[in-house]
Amino acid sequence: MVSKKINTDLTDIAELSAVVDNQASSSKEKMDELHGEACNLKSEFSTLLDEGDDFLEILDNVDLLAENEQSIFGDSFDDLMSELAEPVNTRKTTRIKTLHIFEASGDYTDTLINARKFAEKEGIGLSNPYYAGMSQLEINNINRILSEKYKLSALDKYDYAFAGIIGIVMGLVDVFLVGSITDGNKDSTVQGWLGKKVDSGYEILVKNYAKFEYAAGNHQGPTPNFDNKATAIRWLENAHKVSYDAATNAHVIDGVVKGMNPSNHHLMSLAHEPSILGLIIGVLDQLTSKATFIDADGNLLRVSTDSFENANVTNADGVEKVINSVTNWFGHTMSDISGASGSKGRGAGLPSPFYSLTQKLHFGSFDVNGKDMDIAQLSEWLYKQGLDVRALTTQAIPVVVAEVLVRLYWLFKKHFYYGKSWKESMPLANSDNPDLQKMLLTSIAAFETLDIADALARGGLTPKALLSINFVGLVDLSFRSIQVLRSHHRHLKLLDELDDDLQVEWSRILD
Repeated sequence: MVSKKINTDLTDIAELSAVVDNQASSSKEKMDELHGEACNLKSEFSTLLDEGDDFLEILDNVDLLAENEQSIFGDSFDDLMSELAEPVNTRKTTRIKTLHIFEASGDYTDTLINARKFAEKEGIGLSNPYYAGMSQLEINNINRILSEKYKLSALDKYDYAFAGIIGIVMGLVDVFLVGSITDGNKDSTVQGWLGKKVDSGYEILVKNYAKFEYAAGNHQGPTPNFDNKATAIRWLENAHKVSYDAATNAHVIDGVVKGMNPSNHHLMSLAHEPSILGLIIGVLDQLTSKATFIDADGNLLRVSTDSFENANVTNADGVEKVINSVTNWFGHTMSDISGASGSKGRGAGLPSPFYSLTQKLHFGSFDVNGKDMDIAQLSEWLYKQGLDVRALTTQAIPVVVAEVLVRLYWLFKKHFYYGKSWKESMPLANSDNPDLQKMLLTSIAAFETLDIADALARGGLTPKALLSINFVGLVDLSFRSIQVLRSHHRHLKLLDELDDDLQVEWSRILD
């Protein structure tokens, strides 16, 4: 960092330079003023000479005039001479003010003191002496260069206000339309309108996928009623049997999966995750005729079950078997994503991506309805209440909409306000766009403020408040906070590097 002494010395030099520059500008103005007056005098003198020449020419030709014209001319000449004999102010006198200067001495300190006194007397602003000798255009150019070089924030109060308003509006959507998660096997009024629409959307997706698969295959007999949710799910379950679909230990041939039951077997089975992890484990389980679980103690187990894959998998070999395992995994996932065929009400769907890994987190203590639970047990309780992939899809909607609106605002502002090209205006929240990162953080922070306030109002300071928390928003808030902190750290590092370069340059100048 530049030392205080160097900063003081540089400021002194800048103040002295500002006064000297003011003197130079004032001197130039006086010279221009004198030059203008001299030009005016020259013009007037030339006019008088021209008039004198004309008068002399008339005198030379007076003998040529008629007698009566000579008499008239003589009278006019007498009158003119009488007027010329009288002193007349033909022009307003222009007074040029004296140019004030400050006295520079051989001593630097005295010169600096005189310069400051002169600046105070003449009204020369020294609050920012570095800009005192620059035009507004030069100041604007320097500000632009400094802003780009130092990566200064260009956000104003309107940018923050827009991001905050978007977060508040979407927060209200979360409170009134998303609502709370519910018991997976019961309908509830606390589930919002948007949550019910998403559940319905997943049902339609499952029905249409069952219709699509049935139409693509060669099936005999009457067509099932795929407009019925239970029928569509049951058909997909039968068409995509897998080894990892054991719902209780009665279907486990060797070993025991502690704590597994029909309401949580989707959570304990890693292959049931609709994620890349679930796909990898699902294919591996099918290729080895095993099932991978995390039991109630957090142990990772691979066991054999009495369930088997469909013929497309068991009768295939090599690459074909892998491909068929992938399609079979996807079909089975579709059969479970909207609940089981025998579910009443909403039903328990699939856990969200990587949520099954929470079963490894056996620490912490939470009182849930009088029962002490650790994080793994609390996560299982939330899943049974309805925190599945459908619930998180619902929670993601207002978060995604808020982010899209902020990014669109940034895209249009950079293009139309700052004049950037469409390519340069792309709203990517990377290290090149720290301002966009701040706007996204502002938006999600406002969103989560309403979300957490609503959760506390519904559940108080108990785990029940988690039923109303928007977990997608919390994850996004955490991510944006870390992102902004990292960008801030990079910015501080950049400032240190630039300050080091400046100190080297200033030292060279002062030496």
